[in-house]
Amino acid sequence: MQRVFIGIPVDQTAQQKINRLLNPFIRSSQGISWVPEENRHLTLAFLGDRHAREIENLVRSMDKAYLRESPFQTSPATLSRFPDPAGNIIALLVEADARIARLFQITLDFLAEAGIEADHKPFRPHVTLARIRKALRPDMEFSQATDISLLVGKIRLYRSTPTATGPVYHTLKETGLG
Repeated sequence: MQRVFIGIPVDQTAQQKINRLLNPFIRSSQGISWVPEENRHLTLAFLGDRHAREIENLVRSMDKAYLRESPFQTSPATLSRFPDPAGNIIALLVEADARIARLFQITLDFLAEAGIEADHKPFRPHVTLARIRKALRPDMEFSQATDISLLVGKIRLYRSTPTATGPVYHTLKETGLG
């Protein structure tokens, strides 16, 4: 069994902008666990623990699912606490416009065809940047508009491996849009 999910990787230009945005916060904050750059992504579907056979089927059929979609740029994201202003996650919130909603629906359809049921939480596209420890809830304001938009040109099937210092993500399959 492997814990897997489907997501959109954060492109290098967006990574650089995120790093510049977060630098002042990282230096002045305690009690916050920052997500490593290589783990940043926008989740389309969390699949949980899956057997190797299910994962192999997904890897074989992923290209076909996204072939007809073209790459696009998201609207600028907002830096905010998540899932609400008092939430324990610091995230970039991405507008759920028609293009991102379509990718989400394509992902659900692709998974249904593969006989896999995804997590049923409402789709709220975001990139997790940090987690705030409950014992230390900083009063820092994280709500602000940014000029950060994501280039959505690739979809990945990730494996999540838990470690003592947090999860490590491995790409099992990457497919391009278009």
